[in-house]
Amino acid sequence: MKIALCQINPTVGAFNHNRDIILKYYQQSIDINADIVVFPELVITGYPPQDLLWEDGFIDRNLSVLNEIAAQSSLPIIIGFVRKENGRLFNSAAVCYDEKLQTTTDKILLPTYDVFDEDRYFTSGEEPKVIPVPVQGKQINLGIQICEDLWDHDYDCKVSQIQKEKGADILFNISASPYHEGRLFRRKDLIQEKVKETGLPFLYCNMVGAQDELIFDGESLAFSAKGDCLGQGKAFEEELVLVNLDSNQSVELNIQPREDKMYRALCLGVSDYFKKTGHTEAVLGLSGGIDSALVATIAADALGPNQVHGISLPSKYSSDHSLSDAQALAKNLGIDYRIIPIQEAVEGLETVLHPHFLGLKPNVAEENIQARARGNLLMALANKFGWLVLSTGNKTELALGYCTLYGDMSGGLAVISDLSKIDVYALAKWGNSKDPGRIPEGSITKPPSAELAPNQVDPFDYDSVSPLVDAIIEKRESPADLVANGADITIVNDLYHRIRINEYKRRQAAPGLRVSSKAFGTGRRIPIVNHFNGKINN
Repeated sequence: MKIALCQINPTVGAFNHNRDIILKYYQQSIDINADIVVFPELVITGYPPQDLLWEDGFIDRNLSVLNEIAAQSSLPIIIGFVRKENGRLFNSAAVCYDEKLQTTTDKILLPTYDVFDEDRYFTSGEEPKVIPVPVQGKQINLGIQICEDLWDHDYDCKVSQIQKEKGADILFNISASPYHEGRLFRRKDLIQEKVKETGLPFLYCNMVGAQDELIFDGESLAFSAKGDCLGQGKAFEEELVLVNLDSNQSVELNIQPREDKMYRALCLGVSDYFKKTGHTEAVLGLSGGIDSALVATIAADALGPNQVHGISLPSKYSSDHSLSDAQALAKNLGIDYRIIPIQEAVEGLETVLHPHFLGLKPNVAEENIQARARGNLLMALANKFGWLVLSTGNKTELALGYCTLYGDMSGGLAVISDLSKIDVYALAKWGNSKDPGRIPEGSITKPPSAELAPNQVDPFDYDSVSPLVDAIIEKRESPADLVANGADITIVNDLYHRIRINEYKRRQAAPGLRVSSKAFGTGRRIPIVNHFNGKINN
C-alpha cells in the first residue's frame, strides 16, 4: 500500500489558492499510483485562522472548497477543514473518494497553551473514530487523528490506544505543528511510542510554510509497525512524500545542524511573510553591527539581493568602521546600499527641544532622538517606495528593553526577535563557515554598540546574560532557581526587573518570527500593569 503525504504551504483565507495546490498534489499522487492521499490539518482554511472563523462567509467558503475537492476525488483523500454543526465549530478531517465527501472525524484534544487557542473556537470531538476506506479492493480501517491528538500524555483520552481497540489498521495524524528547536525529535519520539503501544504503522503529515509569527517545518514522518522510519519530508519545503508500507527498506532520519534549521526557518518566515502580505522589497538600517548584518543576510537569501535596500544612517558618533563594515556587507550580499546622514535632522530636533531641556543634563532622551530619527527615515523610505522595514533587534535586547520604541523597533517584521544575542553570533559564524567573509569579520568581533554616545558599548556581558534571559523566558525559571544554580543574585534581580518593566515595549514591537520554545508574541501573555515582584531580597 502506497500513501502520499502532501506537506503543502497554504495561506490563511486564500481558498482558491489552497484548493488549487491541494488538487495539484492530489493529481500528482494519483500519477505515481498512491492508494491514499493525505493533507495537513486545516489545509483548506490555512492555520491558524483565529477570529476569521467568526467572519461571515469564512466557514461557508471553506465548506464550498471541500465539496469542490470531493467532487474531483477518486481514490481516498484525507484533508483538514472546519466543520460546522448546530452553531458549533469543529477542527475536522474529511475523507473523500468516489467523487463525494464520505465522512468526517473531529479533533479530540484541543490545545490551549502557548501559541494555541483552539478552545476559543472549536468544540472537541466526542470520541476517536476509525474510518473504513476501500483500497485495492480491500477495506482498510484508518485511525485518523488531528495534531494534538498525538500529544495525549497529559489528557485522559488516549487517542491512539482507543483507535487500536476499535480495529484501526493504520494510524494517521494530520498536523499544523509549528517549528521550534528540537521539535522534530519530540514528534519522532511520540510517534515511535504510539507504534510501540499499538503495533500499528503511523503516518504523520505536517504543514509547511509561515503564517505571521509561526513557521511550519513540514518534516512529515512515516513509521512501520516495527518502528522503522519509512519516509521523512524535507524541512521547510513543500513535498509529496510517497510511503510504501509494504517496503522493508527503512531510511535514516535526516538530522540537520541546529544553526542550519534556524537559518532556513527564518528565511522561510521572511519569504512567506512578504509573499503572503503582498510585499516584495525590504529596507533596513545597516549599522555595521552583527544584528543588522544577520538580518540583511537572511533578507537577501529569502527575497533575493535585488529586493533588499540597506541604509546607513550615521550620526556624529558613528565610527568609520561601522560605515566600512556596512558597505562591505552590502557589497558582499549584492544589495542596494545608501548612506543618509542623520546629524542635521538630530540637531534640528535638539534645537526644537532646547528650551524645554534647558538646564538638564543630556541623557537617554538625547540618545533616543538619534534612534528615532533613523526609524523615521526608514519608515519614510518604506512609505514612499512601498518597501517593508525590517527591524533588527534580537531577543536578549527585546527582553531587557535595550531598544528604542519608535526608533530601532520600528518596522513591519522583526526577523531575529526570537534569537538570543548568542544565537545571533552563532548563526553569523555558521553562515561565514559556509561562505567565508560574507559577513565582515569586524561586525562579528567588535564590541556591540548602539553608537548613540561617545565610546558607547552595550552594558551587558551577553555570554552570561543571554543564557539567563533564555532561562527566564523559555524555561520560566525563577530568580531563586537561577541563583541556586550559581547565578549572581544582583545580575539576576536586575534582569528580572528589566524584563518585567519592558513589557509595554514588546507589545508595540513588530511581529517576530518564532524559532524557540517560547517567543515574545501570542505565546507569552504578561500584563503590562504588573506589580508581581519575583526578585530575591539580598
